[in-house]
Amino acid sequence: MANLLDYGSTWSKTAKYLREARANLSESAEGVCADEIVEFEEYLSHNEFELALDALEVAFDKGDAANWRVLEYMGMAAFSMQLFDRQRRYDDRLTQARGWPYKTPVPR
Repeated sequence: MANLLDYGSTWSKTAKYLREARANLSESAEGVCADEIVEFEEYLSHNEFELALDALEVAFDKGDAANWRVLEYMGMAAFSMQLFDRQRRYDDRLTQARGWPYKTPVPR
């Protein structure tokens, strides 16, 4: 059984991956997706990580759908939250875009 310290470590990693994904959004995406970014920041500040990922995904799809680094970090965040279907969906998008099999690296 996981102890409270384990959850804190996982939360910290998830927040880190979400922040990295957000940091990699382009300036043009930030302009187009200002509302989604505000939502993302609010959800993140309340440790609502899945909702923060939802907002980030909308921002990615709406304004930065070719910035694959964002999607890589979204995949790591999804993996750390055990949202494996979502992580695999991101991997599939990266595989299709890049033309070679992509698999989210297991975060350490």
